[in-house]
Amino acid sequence: MTMLDTDLTEAEISSVETWQRLAPTAIIYFVLKFIVTFLKQGVQNVAVFGGIFVAAGDNRTTVIVYVVAGAITLLIAASFLSYLNFRFRVNKNAFLIQKGVIQKKRLTLSFDRIQNIAIKEPIYFKPFGLVIMALESAGSAQEEVSLAGVPKPLALELREKVLAAPVSTQQKAETQAESKDSAAPFIHQNNGELARYGLSNNNIWVFAGLAAGAVSQIDEDNYLHLFDWVSIPEHYINTDNTFVLIALSLAGIVAVAALLLLISVIGAIIIYHDYQLSYTEGRFLRIKGLFERSETSLAESKVQTLQISQTWPARLLKRSHLTLKQISFSSAEQPDLNKKSSKFIVPSLTDDQVSDMVGKLYPDLPWKAVSFAPINRLYLRKLLMIDYILPAAGIAILLAQLIEPWWLMFALSPLALFPFMLMHYRKQGFWSNGRYGVIRTGVIGHKYMLFPFHKVQGVEIKRTPGQRRHGLATVVVKLAGHTVRVPYVALSEAEAWRNHILYIVESDTRPWI
Repeated sequence: MTMLDTDLTEAEISSVETWQRLAPTAIIYFVLKFIVTFLKQGVQNVAVFGGIFVAAGDNRTTVIVYVVAGAITLLIAASFLSYLNFRFRVNKNAFLIQKGVIQKKRLTLSFDRIQNIAIKEPIYFKPFGLVIMALESAGSAQEEVSLAGVPKPLALELREKVLAAPVSTQQKAETQAESKDSAAPFIHQNNGELARYGLSNNNIWVFAGLAAGAVSQIDEDNYLHLFDWVSIPEHYINTDNTFVLIALSLAGIVAVAALLLLISVIGAIIIYHDYQLSYTEGRFLRIKGLFERSETSLAESKVQTLQISQTWPARLLKRSHLTLKQISFSSAEQPDLNKKSSKFIVPSLTDDQVSDMVGKLYPDLPWKAVSFAPINRLYLRKLLMIDYILPAAGIAILLAQLIEPWWLMFALSPLALFPFMLMHYRKQGFWSNGRYGVIRTGVIGHKYMLFPFHKVQGVEIKRTPGQRRHGLATVVVKLAGHTVRVPYVALSEAEAWRNHILYIVESDTRPWI
């Protein structure tokens, strides 16, 4: 058994064929990993500690000292054991990993299943010349494994070994000569653009959900203790003036929303700081991060779909956010796009930058010339009648019988939503040039899904009784980990899409992964 250090020779870097142990500083990584997992997977755990703090009473200090000391001891012990039990080796075409304290695991990750190799340089590893080498696999619904505390030269050499293309020396030299200039970043986002991303992405709802989850874990008795602890003078809120109460409520909502937006902006700047995206030799290279500098490489061939999103705040800011989606599999070996590891986000792009990205990924897709065909107006009637009016009427009748007759007015609620249904219907559209498909959806903002036909896994035509009466159908396109739908189109057009896509899939010899 050998210990990794920063004095490896070239021969050792080129071939790591013996079992290796991570550097001792990797214990820091395991400590932070356990803490982050604790916070992510159990907001209620934080509430438990808050409950202990509130309910401890006069013995609060003693109880907290014992709880904190026990938690720190357990954390350090678990991290040390995780470090001792982690081993890895590399053979000609695969990584072999052994890990686990109570439940031992042995993983074999072949090079051809690796989608991304991210080299992360957290601030606590930088003085030691160490990095985290994160391997993302097409065979897992999450990041397969992270090699923490690896010397940077070794990580770079291993990445080159995994990503090396099987071409001759002459071809490789020619390709490198042609792509010298293209290696420079073609997208470089400053903090202003990242602030726009923080203001216009959906993270604010994530933060709101986490906050609501934490609050929901506090019982009524603890609420009373909290009110005693954070006492607010009654004359600030004790008033019979309805206008003042409404104004205070609105001010509170605005303050909470502003705080969430601020958190989202700060998070975007920290995570995507000094964002750089370059493209060379058919591969995207992304560099980002303030406290943890991350360098991720993604092969163009691994991208299954390109998603272009513009939420309504992003529309006001005239920016769009791109997501290059890859393939992953669930435990049942069914394709499933994981929300974390299979997304490669490119934030806050102008229209010209979006066109540039589409051109690099799909050179023969004329993005600026795309003109969407609408779906049938019967889809709007289906939205109004089946999806909203009938359920609202049923709920209104039930509530009227159980509570008060005036709940029958709830049946009118779909009328207030009708403008949004109309906008949703008008956003629906589809386009194809025989090689690519583009699906558009949205309400106020919009979302585009771009995909090449040769990567489609299957096509299905579905028809409800109402669609049959009017000669309509819904096309369901199954991609590697994602499904897109084109609802309420003419049956002849649906069949033409299906037949052409199946022809492309059968006749095109290009790999889909």
